[in-house]
Amino acid sequence: MKTVLIALALTAQAPATAQPRADGWRLAGDPNARLSWMRSYASAGDDWINDIVPLSGDRFLAVGFLNRDDNAEQSARAWRALAAIVRGDGSAAADRHYGERGVNAFWSAREGQGERLAFAGFTTEGGAGGIDALAVSTRADGAVVAERQFGGAGYDRFTSLAPAGDGHVFLGHSQPAGEDRRRLFAVRTDADLDPVWERIIEAPESLGALYIAAAADGGFVVAGGIGSGEGDIVVIKLDGDGRELWRRTIGSAEASDVNHGLALLANGNIVVVGYSRSWGARDNDLLAATLSPTGEVLAIDMLGGAGDDRPILAKADAAGGVVIVGQTASAGAGGTDLMLARLGPDGSFMPGVITLGTAAEDHGTAIHPLGGGDLLVAGYSNAAGGRGGQDAFLARLSAPSWGRSNPAFERRQVRSSLSSSD
Repeated sequence: MKTVLIALALTAQAPATAQPRADGWRLAGDPNARLSWMRSYASAGDDWINDIVPLSGDRFLAVGFLNRDDNAEQSARAWRALAAIVRGDGSAAADRHYGERGVNAFWSAREGQGERLAFAGFTTEGGAGGIDALAVSTRADGAVVAERQFGGAGYDRFTSLAPAGDGHVFLGHSQPAGEDRRRLFAVRTDADLDPVWERIIEAPESLGALYIAAAADGGFVVAGGIGSGEGDIVVIKLDGDGRELWRRTIGSAEASDVNHGLALLANGNIVVVGYSRSWGARDNDLLAATLSPTGEVLAIDMLGGAGDDRPILAKADAAGGVVIVGQTASAGAGGTDLMLARLGPDGSFMPGVITLGTAAEDHGTAIHPLGGGDLLVAGYSNAAGGRGGQDAFLARLSAPSWGRSNPAFERRQVRSSLSSSD
């Protein structure tokens, strides 16, 4: 893979919503949950937040993109990568945009030594053509320290990153020009984004990766999808040099099973989340699989209603479970609403399911658990910012109890060798 140095432009913007607001939003499913505040990030195009990561000093970084317009000519597209920093009380600490032309998007980020920030995403500015995987490092004030593109003339993107010594491992997929088969693509860099190693992992069918997490043994766990058409969820363990140690697929022959979440628990167990029409689902239902550190499948659980229900991101919480954000058409304020669910330490879905939305279309895209059970959630909505298209929002919810059953959703255990003490 070719690496290319580029030059993104940084702009600092005033927050899109000066006073947090939540007009017209309905929170349902748990009377103990409360909406503390909400912020919106809006442009003339579509706007998304893809991840929320913690920073030092009770601050949080929301990353994504602004001004997406798929109907515009390629030469006229001007997506800007978003890096917004908020405090725990909802006040804005910074609102930064990167990129001036073409497509620029951040999909995840992390804070490293000296409060330097690293971002994973993709861009069409410069590079080898097509869409190239993007790695960016900035100072705490947002000034770009280093940036690189990785990839060829096809479609290459980073969607996740993990700590690796004093540097990072960036993960995504690579699809050469003229091919319809994706390949897992991982790059380890030092703190200045200089490559240490690059790895391509292939399969006879398409193999795409979305998430990476650092394991306690110095290796990495990767989650994504494998197959074309009726594909499956795939989990891959890499050693510290990016070499594959084992691979597991999760799914059935009934329908496609799509990955959208990865979390590592304190006991070393691996949780992958996705959506599926298998195992008695009425439409797409949430699927959660728990694996041992060596890849043994310990539990598979399903949760869903009569409509289309999909997870988008999952994070481990301090109580040993996993919180999940996504979207539902089975309950809520109308249309599609943001959906929140939680897995207990035993790998099963808890009874509570929470919805947040308006009469418009509202989707959940990112989540971060806070101390005491509170949650930061993000998504996009046609009602969030009032600028047209899909506007991004970021909100804080007080701690749900998760114990009150939501009658619109049914939990089904597909497989379990776990007990509540595991």
